[in-house]
Amino acid sequence: MSVQLLELLFFAGIAFLIINKLISTLGTTSDDDPAKRNSYFGENASLKDVTNTTVNSTNSAGIIKPNFLKKKVPDTIVNLPELIIMDNEQAIIQGLTELRDRMPSFNPGNFLRNAKSAFKMIIEAGVNNNTTMLEELVDKRYLSLFSDIVSSYGKIQETTNLEAKISEIYMFGNNVFIKVIFNGTEVTNNIANLYEEWTFSKSLIAMNNNWYLNNIERLQ
Repeated sequence: MSVQLLELLFFAGIAFLIINKLISTLGTTSDDDPAKRNSYFGENASLKDVTNTTVNSTNSAGIIKPNFLKKKVPDTIVNLPELIIMDNEQAIIQGLTELRDRMPSFNPGNFLRNAKSAFKMIIEAGVNNNTTMLEELVDKRYLSLFSDIVSSYGKIQETTNLEAKISEIYMFGNNVFIKVIFNGTEVTNNIANLYEEWTFSKSLIAMNNNWYLNNIERLQ
């Protein structure tokens, strides 16, 4: 047997091993790799069967038909009547839709919880003349007017009695304004029955995520 023939057989054997290795590698799928079952952002990337195919008991032929699952409605939409003034429902929903186009993460429930916390912090900062805190929570153009009325509140007594609902949402340029009606009894020691509309605003192009109080209207 010649040297050239031996070389051909040797290289043919190497080629066979390489091709066999490629076939075994390319034949696998990403589903076989547990590390690839999560997306880059951590969500589960594996597909789920949402058709829930089951046998229809009324079908004598036993044909399997899909039973499509209903899409879950977000809690914030289900609970919207508890979060807004229903007399202005359509306008609020329109404003909420426009806001979510610009700020998809906005959650009215979370916003109202934060607004109630802001109410307490703003009143306490004003009573204690904490200008540093006030500048972080109140629009600078409204600070002077707020300083004139803050003493009328007195000290915070019980915020568990404080209710908050959105009365209006609207956009003006790159700014969003949300009006919140606060209502409660014995919330402060100088006001027996609190009923006010506070307006909070936020710049949608600012680097921070701060909301600022920029108006208070007493409704009684």
